[in-house]
Amino acid sequence: MVTAGGYRWLDYREIPEDEERLHIGQTIEVIERICGKRPVGWYTGRVSLNTRRLLREEGGFLYDSDTYNDDLPYWLAGSPPHLVIPYTLVNNDFRYLLPDGFSSGSDFFQLLKDAFDQLWLEGEQSPKMMSIGLHARISGHPARAMALARFLDYLQGQEGVWICRREEIARHWLAEHPAQDLVYQNRVV
Repeated sequence: MVTAGGYRWLDYREIPEDEERLHIGQTIEVIERICGKRPVGWYTGRVSLNTRRLLREEGGFLYDSDTYNDDLPYWLAGSPPHLVIPYTLVNNDFRYLLPDGFSSGSDFFQLLKDAFDQLWLEGEQSPKMMSIGLHARISGHPARAMALARFLDYLQGQEGVWICRREEIARHWLAEHPAQDLVYQNRVV
């Protein structure tokens, strides 16, 4: 799975549209050259008013994750319809880097476990998805990696949990919840 993270972690709110378009192309090119595969998803993190339109114009993406507004994937109307798989800043290892963030791997593990347990309970009534933001340079440290390993072990002890990547979520959503199913307030659910 390859998800692009934008070009050099720039804030695109004030960057001209043509420059952002160029950066999207450069990002795709670099990822394809290094990974041997074009990215199928996109996350900029600091989007402009043009980002999503530019991605749709570029084409070739299954989804983008430049939103934090929901727990489940959803469709944006338009031509073509566009799948959004929300990201999270809550279940995210970047919180190790915040002054009031995680002080140990146990903090991260407990947050993930509590979030999962709540979603598991809610999932008895309706489907749930738990997104976790991970970064190699953050969770790759030994003590932090151990916290993630403990959480994955915990998940594997639960029956019916699907541990997957965003590309797999997108392909599932495309197959099971196609864009033409239902349009509601500019979103296809």
